Amino acid sequence: MQKLGDSSTAAELSDRDVIAAITELTHAQNQTAARKYVLLDEFARRGLNLKTGHSTPQHYIASGTRVTLANSTRQFVTANWLSRWPSVTEALATSDIFVDHVKEIHDGYTNISGADSTLSEESLAAAVADLLATAMDGTAHQVKQRAQVLVHAVIDDARARYDSALRRQEARKQKEREAEEQGQPLPDDDAGDDPDPDTDVLNNPPPQPVSENTTLNKLELFLLANGRLGFKGDVDKVLGEKLRSALSPLSRPQPQPDGTRDPRNASRRQADGLSRLLDIVGGGTRSTGPGTPPATVNVTVNLSDLLADRARSASPDTTSGTDTSGATHRSPKMGDPDWPFQLEWTGPLSRSLARLLACDANLNPIILDNNDVPLSMGNEVRLATPEQRAAVAVRDRCCVRCGLPAMWCQVHHIVFWEDGGPTDLTNLVLICGDCHRLVHNHGWDIDFGIDGHPRVIPPAAIDPERKPIPSFHRQRRPAA
Repeated sequence: MQKLGDSSTAAELSDRDVIAAITELTHAQNQTAARKYVLLDEFARRGLNLKTGHSTPQHYIASGTRVTLANSTRQFVTANWLSRWPSVTEALATSDIFVDHVKEIHDGYTNISGADSTLSEESLAAAVADLLATAMDGTAHQVKQRAQVLVHAVIDDARARYDSALRRQEARKQKEREAEEQGQPLPDDDAGDDPDPDTDVLNNPPPQPVSENTTLNKLELFLLANGRLGFKGDVDKVLGEKLRSALSPLSRPQPQPDGTRDPRNASRRQADGLSRLLDIVGGGTRSTGPGTPPATVNVTVNLSDLLADRARSASPDTTSGTDTSGATHRSPKMGDPDWPFQLEWTGPLSRSLARLLACDANLNPIILDNNDVPLSMGNEVRLATPEQRAAVAVRDRCCVRCGLPAMWCQVHHIVFWEDGGPTDLTNLVLICGDCHRLVHNHGWDIDFGIDGHPRVIPPAAIDPERKPIPSFHRQRRPAA
């Protein structure tokens, strides 16, 4: 067999050897995974992380294998669970099942046990055996589906027991009421030493249907390799209804000004609707409406750079790009630690996107010392006041290009503020996020007509003559 990791001789193998090698390596991979879970559990049981200088076993694996702490935690949780169910570990070691099967069996067990906390060990063992049998004959997805069936069965059974106990309790109370009305002695149902089995059932609330159980809700956010944000979730029916109700009016198709259909598909419209929803709520920290800026940009400058810049400005002999000591300044690139354009959660962003976001944002100038500790924070500058924003909304009514409602729009400087454009009503227009990007990145322009209303100017690629188009709400005329 060829050396591990050596692909140069793979082409020389026969068809049978390739198939045999894949089968052998898959089996070895399963054996290794089973052995790893056993060792991880033993590592945690002995507390060996303390000998390696780590506070928890999870931190040891996370730092040693360069995975996230969440990934490491998941490995140890699975290892601990497998120590209680050796039949699953053995099935993995013998390649009767695979790692993906183990994950779904574990998740299914967690959901089943969480659906009814009164389940006995025998019932849980039967559930694990059922899922393991499904895994041996099917895919990981089939195991997941089987687990969902078992969860529903457990919940239905628990609710049936609760309802039966409740009916028996009501029947006893009815007998007591009838005996009391007839002056007869109350029935002695508590005779004997055996406790009432209905007491334990009724002392616990009945489990909710899976579709209504909020304890099963999940929402995961994660950065993708391409810099975008991925997310997936699983939420109860009520939260799902809230989300759909909130997104529905924000993601409905929007006809074009000429009456043609919205070119976006449903998935794109829902993503755009989510963006508008977040613009409206403003992170929960700001008021909403056309008088509210959608973002805050912190502009930081190091005090030494500020003083050096003043020195360069005062010295006629200083060459651009070189400080007074003769050192050459290199402009940072995206990905460098000193790249200035950063988002709080998702990291670095391009210069063009930073400029777009800063177009309608609070600007907070902050002076830092050499340790990046703020020395001074200035007041917000170049902002349209709430009164100005309200006035722009009254004048433009909606996005001047596509007609989206004012609440979904941003206030845009026609002549960019950094280029000397004033924060005056004659330089401000209402524009939605998509059209904002068209203005910044795709050649669309905006100016004012002689009537004092904005006009949209398409790029030459769309209209070689670049004829101005009246703002959206002024394009429509009432029917005669």
